[in-house]
Amino acid sequence: MRRMHDQVWKMRAILFCTALLVISAGSDVVLGAGPIFWDWPADRPFDEMQIEGAAIDIEGNLVGGLAGRTAGPVGPEVFWRILSDGRGGYYTGTGHGGEIHHTTSGDKSRLVTTLEGTEVFSLLRLDGGDLLAGCGPEGQLFRIDDKGQATLLGSVPGGYVWAMATDPGDGAVLLAVGSPAAVFRYDAGSDSLEAVVELPAQNALDLTFDDQGRLLVATQGPGLIYSIDPARPDDLKLLFETAQDEARQFINGPEGDLFVLALNTEGSGLQGGGVSPGMEMPSAAPSLFSLLIEDNGPQIPRAALYRLEQDGIVVPYWAGDVDLMIAAWSSRWGWLGGGPLADDSGRTVLHGLTPPVGSHPVAGWSGGDILDILVIGDSGKDESIIVCQAHPGSVTVLGRSGKEARAAVSPSLDGGLPVRWGRLNWTTSGGAGKVKFTVRGGSRYEPDESWTDWSDSWSDKDRAIPLDPSRFLQWRVEFPATDGEDPIRLTSVSVSAWQDNRAPVIVSFTQEYLKAIHLGMMNNHNDNITQTFRSGLQAEFSQNSTADHLAGPERAVVGRSVRVFTWEGSDPNGDRVIYDLAYRRQGEEAWRDVLVGRAELLGSWDTSEMPDGRYELRLTASDSPDNPGHLAAESSRSLGPILVDNTEPEISGFKLKVLDDGFQVDLTGKDSGGFLAGARLRLPDGTTERLDPVDGICDSPTEKFAAKIVWPRPGGLTGSAPWRVRVEVRDLAGNTTVAEGEVR
Repeated sequence: MRRMHDQVWKMRAILFCTALLVISAGSDVVLGAGPIFWDWPADRPFDEMQIEGAAIDIEGNLVGGLAGRTAGPVGPEVFWRILSDGRGGYYTGTGHGGEIHHTTSGDKSRLVTTLEGTEVFSLLRLDGGDLLAGCGPEGQLFRIDDKGQATLLGSVPGGYVWAMATDPGDGAVLLAVGSPAAVFRYDAGSDSLEAVVELPAQNALDLTFDDQGRLLVATQGPGLIYSIDPARPDDLKLLFETAQDEARQFINGPEGDLFVLALNTEGSGLQGGGVSPGMEMPSAAPSLFSLLIEDNGPQIPRAALYRLEQDGIVVPYWAGDVDLMIAAWSSRWGWLGGGPLADDSGRTVLHGLTPPVGSHPVAGWSGGDILDILVIGDSGKDESIIVCQAHPGSVTVLGRSGKEARAAVSPSLDGGLPVRWGRLNWTTSGGAGKVKFTVRGGSRYEPDESWTDWSDSWSDKDRAIPLDPSRFLQWRVEFPATDGEDPIRLTSVSVSAWQDNRAPVIVSFTQEYLKAIHLGMMNNHNDNITQTFRSGLQAEFSQNSTADHLAGPERAVVGRSVRVFTWEGSDPNGDRVIYDLAYRRQGEEAWRDVLVGRAELLGSWDTSEMPDGRYELRLTASDSPDNPGHLAAESSRSLGPILVDNTEPEISGFKLKVLDDGFQVDLTGKDSGGFLAGARLRLPDGTTERLDPVDGICDSPTEKFAAKIVWPRPGGLTGSAPWRVRVEVRDLAGNTTVAEGEVR
């Protein structure tokens, strides 16, 4: 019998058993039986919080921020534009019904007029108090008096009046329109509307006058900044081409400098930011019609601020990969930016922009996309931030004053299993006052009616968490209302819990069944044997001899004494799992190890030295790598009975008899441990021929073989008599018995 040794192991195409199945936590915390910790900001930032009136400062700490209240009109789905009335109130232009509202400083709103079938994209107050409304999609320009009477002054050919500005020289109004990009002029005295200049772009999105009286125009498709002398409008001067394809907005910033917000909209999907069904869309629509979604990430910054110098030089000032549609400057809060919702949570975030590349949330609330921002009030701490939104449409007033909550809520902390909650501790820095913490827990990731109510609040910096065991927990921190220059800052939070250990689970435990066997194969060593199993697994073994080259796909193959097993496991705690493999003979109690402490998901058992009989295999999974000895848990699974047969078959009655045209061979094969697999006859010329039993099928422990062999072969080289003949009889376990004789 050829004995096999599993000295060399290699695998190929074993996709199903390369990794443990583990339960992952929604909180991304590393789980395991025993203590669990969630730490901010040690392993996670504060910007994953849901903030309501809270903010994140430039150092990444949580602070009390801008609290918001809903103000202004209600009902319209989209608020495109907001304009100060100069008295602490503001006008808003909406879509899709073309409504214009006025809201006082006391939050009292009234409908000024309705411009049917339009979108109000721009608003301007004339010296006499009348309003101009620039609209789309038909490019209408309306004049509205103090009684709300609207007069259509004309329409621009492009279809959209994106912005308007008053010429400080003669009081005329210049209009930025598209598409294509152009500048129009409206004379309030004569109510005339005429084209001034066309620009090589798709849309002129904004315009303003600098302190030297020059007209500046920003375009989209591409993002260009032009300087135009009103007296010679055909003499265009290109100041700058932005890296982004949209120069969106002129902004008066710190020190009275002029800035341009540029946005990257190329490749973004048009998500219909408030556009009515049937509206004709301009090609490569500007950001107001886009949610700036890019599948593969931007090649250039999504947003940037450029500063315009006195000599016409334009220099980069800030850049970031936040999605913006609008920006504003506040002497109290610095640069602010807003845009589309970042996800489907319905959470609106107002960003603080920190040159040259930083950004952080300064306010958050439940709302829609930010389309416009207006800073009004006295400079400094009394400023209010008015935000126009869409989907749903709303106007939100943000400021320090008022009784609105200033709080932040953590994401749901997932213990993986119900856990015993430990303690919550935190640290602060900065100004006076105290923060207040409260917690709640539940069994689902998204809080619902099955969750507990919020607990009573506390201000202790280290407190046992007052919750019964649960899988999920949220904490909430509330900041004191203060207008101080040095607000209290939450610098760290830590939550602990204890997870009881649970035993790992053996999902499957399988003996691999042979499909084929080959010599050499994986490393091209002809003295090795490669077994291919039905599952696709391949294993390579070394053998002591290469004398036997007879290999078959199913029965009586060399190497059957080495049994191969695969398994899969999981651990409810996410612990690492190791495996032991052991065997015992049926009827016995003691187990003997085959493999110990194996992390791999497969193993082999060489049965070549085992006594014949039926055996059981036991696989034991243990989570001891991640648990102290007294806390480790294990589970087991058995497989069997597995027949071990190392006894060669017996040959009896072996006879060779000369015939006129060859010879007759007769023998009886018997196997005491199982069934015979077959017999082969090795002829004098070295070739082999299968011997079939008398009953035709080799399927019993005892079989009779009788065959007439034509010899010599016609045309074959046979040599001279006597002829040497060899018979091999094998059983299903691969054991072989050989008998030889001479034909005389």
